[in-house]
Amino acid sequence: MYVPGLFNKIKYLLSFALLSFIWLVLAMVWFDRFIPPFDRLIPYLMPWKGFFAIPVKASLEKKLSIMQELLDLSNRVANIAFIILIVSFTIFSGYLTFVYQQKQRRARENRLLLMKNQEIARRNEFIRYISATIGHEFKNNLGRIKRRIDLLSDIPQDAITRIDENLDKLFADIDIFKKISDEREAILIDFKKVNLTEMLKDMAKQYTDMADIIFQNEMPALAIFASQTLLKTVFENIMDNAVKYKKSEQSRAQVLISFAMDIDGRRRYVSLSFRDKGIGMDEQQADRCFYKGKSIGEGWGEGLYFAKYVVGLHAGRIKVGKEYTLPDVGAEIIINLPFVEEAINV
Repeated sequence: MYVPGLFNKIKYLLSFALLSFIWLVLAMVWFDRFIPPFDRLIPYLMPWKGFFAIPVKASLEKKLSIMQELLDLSNRVANIAFIILIVSFTIFSGYLTFVYQQKQRRARENRLLLMKNQEIARRNEFIRYISATIGHEFKNNLGRIKRRIDLLSDIPQDAITRIDENLDKLFADIDIFKKISDEREAILIDFKKVNLTEMLKDMAKQYTDMADIIFQNEMPALAIFASQTLLKTVFENIMDNAVKYKKSEQSRAQVLISFAMDIDGRRRYVSLSFRDKGIGMDEQQADRCFYKGKSIGEGWGEGLYFAKYVVGLHAGRIKVGKEYTLPDVGAEIIINLPFVEEAINV
């Protein structure tokens, strides 16, 4: 199984081991001192040391000239090795600095994401407080109205009965509204690390009776920081649209799901493509499908408007893949979500 963090660590270790070996060889060339077993590299790096022999019958002056040439050659090679050593070490240091800065930047982005989610939680807490206050005030005022109605003696009994039934229904609706509000806002607060792959596969199982869902490429175990319930609703809205807007001659919707890693502004994203083979959309519909009340004809309802809102809460993006979105061809929805590479609590 592909594990992004482990793969990166192995890649960095192998790269560092290779660079260390190269630096060690260059240092031995520079110092002209080879330690076993690296002395076996002398014939390849400095062949004149092992294969070049000074003629025995040469004059002293000729021998000194040859030895000086060999010494100059060794010095030139040593200087070249030293320059390569310094340049490569400088480049490697710059690369490590760049990687460290990238990691720090992603850590800052994760902290900002946490701060954003905490701000959302505070706002949702305020909304929940307002909802509870409004519900409480409604119930108090309705209770006062009911008590005043009970004081009126000239109202027929059957009218009082119907009024009581209506008020009881209003009380029940207020309680339901408060419960839904509490549950919905609690969902928005619940951001945690989620296995995106399992979520998509579980979602696909729910539509086996209505759609043929094909995963075009094998998805590794991907982690994202999300509200699982809200994100699941986004995927279900997209699948519901594929089922609702399939072609009349199709007995089942056909949906292709593909995965890719995308980089935008040095930030890594998980890119998900949902491509169906239904009635599709024209260019005008594609431009307006994410805006509430802007759909054309039956449009695509308000599901994509809600999807855009939720994806925005997750610091992601959603768009129509216009290359495959055409009338009578199908529609493609592409979602980009931030990829979690480090622990959130860095």
